[in-house]
Amino acid sequence: MIETKRLLLKTYTMAMADDVYKVINNPYIADTMIMIPYPYPRESVNNWIRYLMSSFESGTAFEYAVFLKGDEPIYIGNAGFVTVSQKHLSAEIGYFIDEAYANQGYATEACERLLHLGFHTHLFNRVYARCMARNIASQRVLKKIGMRHEGRFLQEFKKNNQFEDIDYFAILKHEYTL
Repeated sequence: MIETKRLLLKTYTMAMADDVYKVINNPYIADTMIMIPYPYPRESVNNWIRYLMSSFESGTAFEYAVFLKGDEPIYIGNAGFVTVSQKHLSAEIGYFIDEAYANQGYATEACERLLHLGFHTHLFNRVYARCMARNIASQRVLKKIGMRHEGRFLQEFKKNNQFEDIDYFAILKHEYTL
């Protein structure tokens, strides 16, 4: 488990499935997430958690359940390295936060801690992120954690029968100062 000032980042377990479903099955989350549909089928949550657990074990991804601290911690989203290349010492960081907890700095707080973990524990040389060009909140998070905008890929993904432009951000180990 990873702890920040306000959050707990825990490895996923099947026991979290109901809480995950309540957050992920939301048009707010799906709207700007490349790979998350709405509605999100309940049975897909179990499959996703099994995938996350397997990926964590194999070292191909390190995603965490994000909980708000408290007497009874509350699941508020996901943050982690969604793809990892051990060969190239690089990883893609990704996250989502429940609509009820958005715009309160939780994604920034989780990602700051993940960058530290990525550069100091996993010894990554490069961490990058992608977000839809219209996802201004995500762009703010990425800039706050020190990432620079590397470019925009026009109409890179199609979601809900509409092409989406995707912005790429990154930070290199020697640039990391948090």
